Amino acid sequence: MVLGILLLLLFVVCLLLLVAMLVLLERKVLGLTQLRKGPNIVGLYGVLQTVVDGVKLLTKEMVLLGGDRFFFFYVSPFLLFCLATWGWFFMPGLGGGDGGGISVIVVLYISSVGVYGVLWAGWGSSSVYSLMGGVRAVAQMISYEVVMGLFIILLAYFAGSLDWDGLGLYYGVGGMGGTVWLVGVVLWVGIVLAELNRTPFDLVEGESELVGGYNVEYSGYGFTLFFLAEYMNIWLLCWLSEVLYLGHNSMVGLVALVGGVVYVRGLLPRFKFTDLIVLTWRIYLPAVLWGCMVLLLLDMGG
Repeated sequence: MVLGILLLLLFVVCLLLLVAMLVLLERKVLGLTQLRKGPNIVGLYGVLQTVVDGVKLLTKEMVLLGGDRFFFFYVSPFLLFCLATWGWFFMPGLGGGDGGGISVIVVLYISSVGVYGVLWAGWGSSSVYSLMGGVRAVAQMISYEVVMGLFIILLAYFAGSLDWDGLGLYYGVGGMGGTVWLVGVVLWVGIVLAELNRTPFDLVEGESELVGGYNVEYSGYGFTLFFLAEYMNIWLLCWLSEVLYLGHNSMVGLVALVGGVVYVRGLLPRFKFTDLIVLTWRIYLPAVLWGCMVLLLLDMGG
C-alpha cells in the first residue's frame, strides 16, 4: 500500500518535470522563431526559469469567491488536473492500467469528462468573460471530440482492437498503405491541435475577445492546475500520436512531436472562431464520414 502510494507520487512528480521541460522548450523554440534569446537569466541558459515561475504561481493569492457557485469554481481545476494525470495510466508502454483491453474507450471517456471541468470553471467564476470563454471552449472541445472519436473508432474497427498497442501494431508507418496513412496523419494533426487548444486553434485564450478565456478569474494554485493539465495533455496526445502512427515508443520521437506542436505556435496565426467551427463540421467531419464509407465498402468488397 505504502509502496504503491510512493510510486504514484513519483509518477506524478515525473509528469510535473515533463511539464517544466515542455515550458522551457516552448520558450526557447518561440524565442528562436522570433529572433529572441528566450529565458536566459535564471540558472544556466535559463533552465531554472520555469521552476521560479512555478513557485511564483503557487505563491500568488487565490481570490476567494462566494455565492452558490463556489463549489464548481474550486473543484474544476482539480478535476482537470486529475483527469490529465489519470489518462497517463492507460498509455501503452508505461505499465499502468491496461484498461481491460479497451484502453481506447477509457481514454476517450476521460477526454470527454474534461468538458465538465471547463464548463464549471467558466460558469462558476460568476464572470461574463469567463462564461464566454467556457462556452467557446466547450463548443470547440465537443466539436473536435466528435471527429476524434469517429476517427479513432474507424481505426479501431480495421485494426480489430480497442487497445492502443493493437492500433500501433496494425498501423505503424504506412500500415494501411502510404496514401491512406498520410491522409490519416494530416487529419490527426489538425484534430490534436484543436483538442489541445493550440495554435491555430487556441481560440479559448483569445485575449482581444475574452481576456484570457474561462480561467480569467483564477490565480495561484487554481491557474497552476489548469496550466499543468494543459501541458500534460500535450505530452499525452503526442505519445499517442507516436504509438499510433510511428509504431514505437521513442523518447527522441516524442520530443520531436512535442517540438512540432510548439513550433506551430510560432508559425501560424490564430483562426477566427467561426472558421474553427466551419472547419470541424464542414470539412473534418465529412472527410472522416466519407473515409468511413469508402473503407467500409472496400472492406466489404474484399
